Amino acid sequence: MEPLTVEKILEVHADVIREYGGTEGILDIATLEYLVYRVNRVQDTCRQAALALFWIAAKHPFIDGNKRTGFLVAENLLGHEGLYIRAEDDEIVAFMLGVAEYRLGSTEIEEWIREKAARSELS
Repeated sequence: MEPLTVEKILEVHADVIREYGGTEGILDIATLEYLVYRVNRVQDTCRQAALALFWIAAKHPFIDGNKRTGFLVAENLLGHEGLYIRAEDDEIVAFMLGVAEYRLGSTEIEEWIREKAARSELS
């Protein structure tokens, strides 16, 4: 698997803002750099996805689009291993609000991802 980079996260964020709207801009590049450092030292894909989702959605490195970006970065990490998150949109929204409101930490996020991760039929 390719390592996660700040540039890849910035590309996802740019896509999110372009697709869904919002304000462009980075509040804290150091948060992204630390996230990349942490994620690339973990071998387990679900753990990587949980860390990425948590650090982006809860730590708010961007002006806008943190929850959407965090979720998509996590999905991309899972996708490299042929996995995707199998959940209804309303369940995902409620879950992401819980993350952004600090009601769910990285351990709970990882448990949810493991529960919802499904093998892609394309892999």
